[in-house]
Amino acid sequence: MQNGCRHRNLAEFTKIGLIHSPSGRLLTSETFQGSLNVSGVSLKRKQVWTLYTQPDKPDAFLLQNHLGNFLSADNNGNVTLVTTEPGCEERFLIHFDPNASGEIALQSEKHGFYLQWTGTEMRCFSKEPVWWGMRLAMHPQIHLRSVHRSCFIRSAKKDSELRAVTKMPCSPKFLIWLQQLPLPSARGLAAPACTKQDVARLSRVALRTQSGRFLCANGSLTDSIDKATLFSVSFKPNASQVVLFQDENGDYLTVGGGGVLKVKVGSKEPRREEFFSIETPSIHVRLWAFNNKFACNKHGLTFSTTMEETEDHKSTIYQLEYVGGRGLDTSAIANATTTPAADGAALTFPFDGSEDAATYITSGLWRLRSQDGRLWQLPPTGCAQLAPKDCTEHTTFDILYVSSYEEQAAGEGKPHRNNAGGIVLRTPEGMPVCAKTLGAIGVSERPIDAAWKPVPAEVLHMVTLVNRTSIACYSILACGFLAPAIGRRTGGECGADCANTNPEQWFLRHLVAGTVQLFAKQNERWFILNATSQGNVTLVPSTTGPEEGGAGGDNAGTEFAICMACDKHALFRSVLPLGGHTQPGFLCANLQGGVKVDVSGTITPGCIWHI
Repeated sequence: MQNGCRHRNLAEFTKIGLIHSPSGRLLTSETFQGSLNVSGVSLKRKQVWTLYTQPDKPDAFLLQNHLGNFLSADNNGNVTLVTTEPGCEERFLIHFDPNASGEIALQSEKHGFYLQWTGTEMRCFSKEPVWWGMRLAMHPQIHLRSVHRSCFIRSAKKDSELRAVTKMPCSPKFLIWLQQLPLPSARGLAAPACTKQDVARLSRVALRTQSGRFLCANGSLTDSIDKATLFSVSFKPNASQVVLFQDENGDYLTVGGGGVLKVKVGSKEPRREEFFSIETPSIHVRLWAFNNKFACNKHGLTFSTTMEETEDHKSTIYQLEYVGGRGLDTSAIANATTTPAADGAALTFPFDGSEDAATYITSGLWRLRSQDGRLWQLPPTGCAQLAPKDCTEHTTFDILYVSSYEEQAAGEGKPHRNNAGGIVLRTPEGMPVCAKTLGAIGVSERPIDAAWKPVPAEVLHMVTLVNRTSIACYSILACGFLAPAIGRRTGGECGADCANTNPEQWFLRHLVAGTVQLFAKQNERWFILNATSQGNVTLVPSTTGPEEGGAGGDNAGTEFAICMACDKHALFRSVLPLGGHTQPGFLCANLQGGVKVDVSGTITPGCIWHI
């Protein structure tokens, strides 16, 4: 997992929230004065705790709040937050309820006492375990991998079971959603208390397939959540960072015969088949060029396949892998969202060349991998090809997102502006990748400098996330999921905001231009996300769903280009020109959860979405 901490040699494990019993409130770290209480009713910024491990002491966790400070307990039981380099008093052992309720107890590694809420303050002076409920604060859409078999889990047998099958996830069937029951709504300080059973139930997790079916303990899939579909989650801080799942009887979820996931009755001690790892979902793409042909490696690596042929060709789908390096530093952006001032903190947004024609965003170094595991190789001379296995020379490139460019269709005498934009692949030597007339892929001789403007042969179009039929969009600033706004309805339309901490499933319609439309289902009706010319964001009714073409939102206001900033964060650029601005407009959230399309020309933390 990536290190997003300012301290050295710390590895991020996961993010959680802690539920106090019996109040049912979440442990909260206040932004001002650094006080701790159990007043939280939803998993927002102040209720999220990031767990870190240290390589030389992998058996304990560090808990960091949203301000970057670490939870600390001294020998007198006093609990504070420290800003210094974490030491032995900041390390806690996490114990999981032996009854597999899903609850945890936090024990000071140095002093041996347990963390507790006394009713007025946080203390760490209990000799007996004090149990807290655990909420997962990670993104809910994941890949699940069997550590022992080194295989990813997918739905199989007509969506009737989950099975560990392959080392490379390549379709929506590999997407798993981690789902917990929603926290009860609390109004005022007199909200009813939760029982220990309530807290335990809120701590457990269901495994849901992309099609909406839940894994049962017996290995079958069902359409609704019940106690047979809820599992407690436990983990251990070590090099492999494994997670384990237990059913209500304490038996472990395992990979059984034929790779099928099911609970092994009587398995009270975990073995290697019970170890799983949670992975960031892969990004699969298709690319096409100015000749309207898709990249294909069936007979060499060329732009040679028509759109009609892509459905039958796995050789047109490539895994986009983030390497890092140059471009937007999304970890720094995420860490910048620690105070209310972050909403106005602009980040680097380079405009190169003329203001309207050569605007692009750099997004770091990437690689493209074919279904057989080989990487795209882009040599300085000659044609691109798939590299031999284990070869990495000339395989990395920048992705530059071009918001618009001039193009000329066949038979047209006058060029026109393509507002859907595209991408340019830039080699480490600063040269753009281009498509040749007959479809070969090579490196252009025109360096990308201040005078450079992309020509059609250098602009490629990327159909992003072809392995995902739906996503959840989490604002790292508002700490909420993009969702239809409750109570904000005008006529048939409704608003959108990020005030919801429960994930909203947005269904994707992939358009050939490389853009997407986002659909939400409300009361059996489809709505489509729409940007207005004033920059407002609404949901408008659609007569068709995401899998159908045609009407129901066929306008530029409903089209968004996904600009991947890293393997998990993205920008959503509206294709609709807003208010006469030539600068691109990005879907942007504010601290209060409001959403608009921002055309200021700067990237703020509100523009970054975890998908």
